[in-house]
Amino acid sequence: MVGLNVLVYSGPGVSLNGHAYLLRTLRQFLGHRYAIIPIGPEALRKEPWESKAALLVIPGGRDLPYMAEMNGEINRRIKTWVQAGGRFLGICAGGYYASARCEFEPGTDKAVVGDRELAFFGGACVGCAYPGFNYKSEEGARAVEATVDRGAFNVPGSLWKGDPVAVRIHYNGGGFFVPDEGNSDATVLVRYPSDVTSPHDRAKRVDSPAAVVSCKVGRGTAVLSGLHIEYAWDFLAPSSYTQPYNRGLIALMRNHDAYRRRLLGAIFTHMKISVNPEALGDSPDPAHSMRVPTITPTFMVPARVSGVAAISSAMYALNNLAAHRGDCGAADMVLRDTAEDIHIVTAATGAGARRVSVEYQNAVLQPDDIGPVSATEAMPESRKHSVLVLCTPDSVPGTNEAPRFDMHAAVKYMQAIKAHTAGSWLMYSDTTRSTQTFLERNQRLLAQLPDGTVNVATVQLAGRGRGRNTWVAPVGCLQFTMLIRHPTLKQAPVVMMQYVMSLAIVEAVKTLPGYEHLPLRLKWPNDVHALHTRAADSDDSFDAEPAYAKVGGILVNSSYKSGEYTLLFGCGINVANRLPTTSINSVIRDYNDAHGTRLDTIPLEKALALFTAKFEELYRQFLAFGFEPLLEAYYRNWLHSDQVVTLADRSYEKARVVGISAADGQLQVRSLNSPHTVYSLQPDGNSFDMLRGLISRKIN
Repeated sequence: MVGLNVLVYSGPGVSLNGHAYLLRTLRQFLGHRYAIIPIGPEALRKEPWESKAALLVIPGGRDLPYMAEMNGEINRRIKTWVQAGGRFLGICAGGYYASARCEFEPGTDKAVVGDRELAFFGGACVGCAYPGFNYKSEEGARAVEATVDRGAFNVPGSLWKGDPVAVRIHYNGGGFFVPDEGNSDATVLVRYPSDVTSPHDRAKRVDSPAAVVSCKVGRGTAVLSGLHIEYAWDFLAPSSYTQPYNRGLIALMRNHDAYRRRLLGAIFTHMKISVNPEALGDSPDPAHSMRVPTITPTFMVPARVSGVAAISSAMYALNNLAAHRGDCGAADMVLRDTAEDIHIVTAATGAGARRVSVEYQNAVLQPDDIGPVSATEAMPESRKHSVLVLCTPDSVPGTNEAPRFDMHAAVKYMQAIKAHTAGSWLMYSDTTRSTQTFLERNQRLLAQLPDGTVNVATVQLAGRGRGRNTWVAPVGCLQFTMLIRHPTLKQAPVVMMQYVMSLAIVEAVKTLPGYEHLPLRLKWPNDVHALHTRAADSDDSFDAEPAYAKVGGILVNSSYKSGEYTLLFGCGINVANRLPTTSINSVIRDYNDAHGTRLDTIPLEKALALFTAKFEELYRQFLAFGFEPLLEAYYRNWLHSDQVVTLADRSYEKARVVGISAADGQLQVRSLNSPHTVYSLQPDGNSFDMLRGLISRKIN
């Protein structure tokens, strides 16, 4: 099992503030490798989520609505998945919910007492650990001085960096964990201080009870916490803390924030979840914040387009869009587009010159701070800003402005590996929100971009996948969106364009001399898979044998006007990072080791040129003759020949894959019970869990 998704329960009962804080923290700690995806009870009940999940998190909120939604089938699936090696994190209400028994405020009007189905912790979660809890406020919150038992963690000792064992952590309503007699499957990781009182009798102290426990569940692990280990000090509004015991809460948490972060990192590492080292910090820095990485300018350069007239015409049209003066100097001209204010700059020329000054970037591209959210206020949605820098052939940015993508090399590869339209212009940003969204939602900019323009980024803060998915994109993943204007042709239906692109990705590599037998394959409808050999630092703890794993995906958005489709191909292809699953270059190295060959790995800049050129080659065949001539290559590269699948929406009927329709891309499967019956399955309405051979209706 290769887990790519961290699923965060988002159904009835979840605390809205707590849910928002949790998502932000998970993205900081785990977003480098995993997709952080909110998931509701309907999807947990009906979607095949298990094979792609690395971690399931149940956040704070109310335990009774969790029971109402998840008792029965969902709990059964969660428990089966954890027992098979899955990982579960329950925080506050999630800790009550995943214990064998919940004893919340017994004998009061808030009382919630009873047995629970998951029972990952074999005893009771008893709370509140401290009096004063109020569902509608932070009145009962405290900065608890918890004690960490480092010896209980399965982590390197160097992770702690000499931190104190007593750490201030946010508390509001959580319980403590009381094991049943003889229960030995739980290990206490963190303890409360000795000032906890029993909710059965507030006059009775409980001596240093368990605050965070790690439970062995079959081959999996469940960690339950009564503390809000996910809360950072800079999430919180000072006006929420007015009681004598919590007026200094934010200051205490701020002073201990580095220690809390390393504790949370240790918990994830203990669970064999990969943590972004940048989230842990090098020292106990009280000023550490949860700031989103800053958006950087987008540079646009001519790549395969040639001729002074064509280049000048495109730049003139784009410059003319900027009709408004901005607030950042006399030269600040702005296109007020549908979704963003786009500040358009013509690049300075000269070797080593910066195309846009740091001062101008800082003025326009304000960092997106994650500020405090109070119980009664929502964060305002401000209009976004971006900078588009138009570059001539002699003003292509160097490594000082594009340190993680060599734009000079990319242009050289584009010109050496020929194509006419695809890759005509190259747009690049080191960090952007989404290459796809930037083009799709700014319609005036999109209308003026030359056909074949490709938009590339090293880091996407909101990369998009098919349906409700998020695309996980570590550094080393080639992320790009390409604009193609497609005519209305009967023989070349637009629905087949995703198949042309996914085939182009695989064929671009496998048609290179010597690369023909690389284990790169296609998964219907639009994913690229490669043979995955577990890396030494992989967290895929129950992958014994190599298996095919996803290294890329295609997302196509379309609009139609005046007899022409405007298509945006969003592609994410892991070229050079063996994590989170594997990469094209890892496959090349493995192939060299196994066969004694010396095939070169492929730089990202060359991969972009190969992919776009091969797409144009196949696209021209498709325009003339349709997809039929491409079927042989598609079947040669796909994973599904004669695969037996289960149709979840047809009473789990068994069927055998026979192919796809060249007219509309629907998957053709023949019933095993009735061989004369062939079902056609639409690519955008079904989810294909290849590991289980299960096809089910997608839940949006």
